[in-house]
Amino acid sequence: MKIKTLAMVLLVALWGSTGMQAQEKISRQDILNGGDEWREGYRNHRIDERLLAELRAKIPPNLVIEVYLALWCHDSRVNLPKFIKIMDRLEDSRIQINYYSCRRKAGPEVRFYVENRQVTRIPTFIFYHQDREVGRIVENPRYTLIEDMIDLLSHHPPKTF
Repeated sequence: MKIKTLAMVLLVALWGSTGMQAQEKISRQDILNGGDEWREGYRNHRIDERLLAELRAKIPPNLVIEVYLALWCHDSRVNLPKFIKIMDRLEDSRIQINYYSCRRKAGPEVRFYVENRQVTRIPTFIFYHQDREVGRIVENPRYTLIEDMIDLLSHHPPKTF
């Protein structure tokens, strides 16, 4: 019995020290149900129609976006409602979005929230086309979320995929 307990403690300690952090798939609705700030952020976000049209023109077929976030994270609360509203307004069946909720890091020695994707900060939006990563938006956009998505997809226009 003591050996099983010791083995379990060592396994948990090893998991934490190697940066293997748990994340779970979460739905768009679960995110917006995260609290009033999340819903207000969605409701209050205004989208420039010209930028939305420009983004729509840049979307390649079969675009996959993985979003790593945390409901406890301020930057997630700021950026995720905006992202969800942009995606809702696009209404584009060519885009597959997977949301993953991450736990806090076990300690300062843990480098990644998600080691196999090398996610060091959240939220992280990873864009894939044909199983190849084409870019990321990490934590906060440089300009605005929609402008950063346009910029990212402009470097990988649909015709070059």
